[in-house]
Amino acid sequence: MLDFAAVKAQIDDMVVEQAARPPQVEARLARALAQVERWAGQWEALAGKLRRSKTSWLLAELVEDPSVTRPCPSRPEHLSLAATDGSQIFPDRHEVSPCYLINIGYVVLHYGTGERPLLSSQPRLYYRDEDLFPEWGGRRVSANRDWVGHRRSLLELTELAELAGASQDSGYLTAALSDGTLIAWHLEGRPPEHRREYLGAMKRALDELCQRRIPVAGYISRSASQDVTNALRVGLCPLEAADCDRCPWLGESPPAWPEHADPQEEGGSPLPCGAIDGIGDAVLLRRRLQKGERSALFASTSKILAEYGPHRVHFFYVHVGDEVARVEVPAWVARDAELLDLVHTAVVDQADKGQGYPVCLAEAHERAVVRGADRDLFYRYLEDSFVSQDIRASVSTKNLRKRYTGV
Repeated sequence: MLDFAAVKAQIDDMVVEQAARPPQVEARLARALAQVERWAGQWEALAGKLRRSKTSWLLAELVEDPSVTRPCPSRPEHLSLAATDGSQIFPDRHEVSPCYLINIGYVVLHYGTGERPLLSSQPRLYYRDEDLFPEWGGRRVSANRDWVGHRRSLLELTELAELAGASQDSGYLTAALSDGTLIAWHLEGRPPEHRREYLGAMKRALDELCQRRIPVAGYISRSASQDVTNALRVGLCPLEAADCDRCPWLGESPPAWPEHADPQEEGGSPLPCGAIDGIGDAVLLRRRLQKGERSALFASTSKILAEYGPHRVHFFYVHVGDEVARVEVPAWVARDAELLDLVHTAVVDQADKGQGYPVCLAEAHERAVVRGADRDLFYRYLEDSFVSQDIRASVSTKNLRKRYTGV
């Protein structure tokens, strides 16, 4: 049981600290906005400096002037949006069986045709040895939450490609939206054979979409990314090329601050690049974008993207009204002005229809989500089915105690 009296005191302390932050954040935000203007018209010089620099943070690669904004194009009269989302019941060794379930929600919304939408879901139960004990780094391991999460993420994308292709085959102009990032961050540090298998299936799905010219995008709500502001931080470094491992401002006798850097607020970073540290991209670009507008294009420099081939991820930010969202697209969408405009208008239109969040993604989530009551019913039916077939079924003592608590 949660001790709310103890939590309340900590919440009160947190609120006091948060209340003191706005003036400092506003000062840093003003400096970041000034840096956007500083590099307007000479962004290629900053892009060159980024390529030469060595930093300890992830940088956005500049594809165009970061100060530009793009108005929202008109939405085609007839447009279909395909979306998928996934949920799961993780394997639980304390339950009747160590099986697990992945549920994928499918949505295709048609606009301008008067046709009914496709709203469906498909559960998949995994219980065979190869599902429960996958090969991981040359040895067999038990499927855990990470493994199930990887499998679900891949299913979401491969099923989205199939769904969007079927929509196009039916004669509809189609765009595909995915909830979350297109960058497989979770593959970094994973065994090579797992990376190859995952990326191979992912690239085949993206290849299919590319050949069909069906634009696909990952929509990230409330993004905390700082790739763009990190690039601006490199611009603040007075060195010809930043090298964080040999930063002279970390030494005992740091040099003077450069002229273009403002003095830090009390308690701030002693580094010139620290003048805008902590400002998120979405916070920065909300000050520059009007509703419906998108930012310039950027390219991610995540290491895993070296294995993406022609599908390297680019991104932009778009003002959808309630927030500035990050939208990720493969390189072939970023280079195709028609497809990029289609993603832009589709995202804005969907967020408007969904009161701030793309309605197709919200519907896909509703079809996919497995709630606590669903999980309980799943295990109850599983236990009854085992018993009906005279298969020994039991749960652990731990689970029994959690189900029936008492003093």
